[in-house]
Amino acid sequence: MQSIKDLKEFATHGNSLLPLKTYSNYHEVEDLLVPYHWHKEIEIIYVEEGAIEVTINSEVKRLKKNELIFINSEELHQINRIGDNPSNHHALVFSPDLLSFEMSDYCQVNHIRPLVNQTLKLPQYIESDKDYSEKVLELFKEILNEYKFQEPGWYLNIKSCLYKILSIFDRNNLFIELDNDAKNLDHKSQQIKNVLTYIHENYEKKIYIEDLANIMNMNTQYFCRFFKKIIGKTPIEYINSYRINVANKYLQSEDIPIIDVCFRVGFENQSYFIKMFKKYNNMTPLEYKKIFLVSDDLNIKTSNNI
Repeated sequence: MQSIKDLKEFATHGNSLLPLKTYSNYHEVEDLLVPYHWHKEIEIIYVEEGAIEVTINSEVKRLKKNELIFINSEELHQINRIGDNPSNHHALVFSPDLLSFEMSDYCQVNHIRPLVNQTLKLPQYIESDKDYSEKVLELFKEILNEYKFQEPGWYLNIKSCLYKILSIFDRNNLFIELDNDAKNLDHKSQQIKNVLTYIHENYEKKIYIEDLANIMNMNTQYFCRFFKKIIGKTPIEYINSYRINVANKYLQSEDIPIIDVCFRVGFENQSYFIKMFKKYNNMTPLEYKKIFLVSDDLNIKTSNNI
């Protein structure tokens, strides 16, 4: 099973000539959990059906049908499902360099370069009752449609739609300029990536809060408060949730005893592992495992009947 070794996402989204890619995700029975990660690209997520929960740093937003969220370059973020209802969402991931001009005109100097340099940020969320929200949604749907069919001029039109979205932001004073306090918080948010990376690399071992605090040169009390402010969970809560996420993947893909999964993901006590598993999945590990075993059996029977 492939494990996450760095919070930075190294997946290639497009190529040097076309630095963008769209993704469509429909989730019904299986879990939807994309753990905290970051990438250089800007990401826009649109919910077509159902609802999802997106966390950007410490900001948690529940997106429902026909809502958008904007994730700026290098922002820590994760995605969760809400309840057991199915959801269908789409994402555009693109390099901010895509928007750059060779000529340093007004737009390049005042909007594009600051976006690339991260001194100017996109708004995370647009209230659906605003008169411009429908236009932004229409433009994003047009981007998805252009990418899907890729008829002549599709890339030009995608860039045109992105510029139109930026013009709506500028016209309605939605861009976010980082002041000194925001820059300082943003710097500390960057530092905490090292802490999360350490957790992702060592989840199968015993993790001490003191070691995590030392990574940021903080005392444990201040570190715990700061961690919860940025991530929205205590360090222990985050470690447990990440371990359970890894356990889910083991139970989905491998037929191994529950006790082995418990120890593989860093829990030292099976009873505590089961308690945490039920907290995050609303079922026992065995019940969870049986769902995917039944699914695999059905797939085998179907393939044998072809």
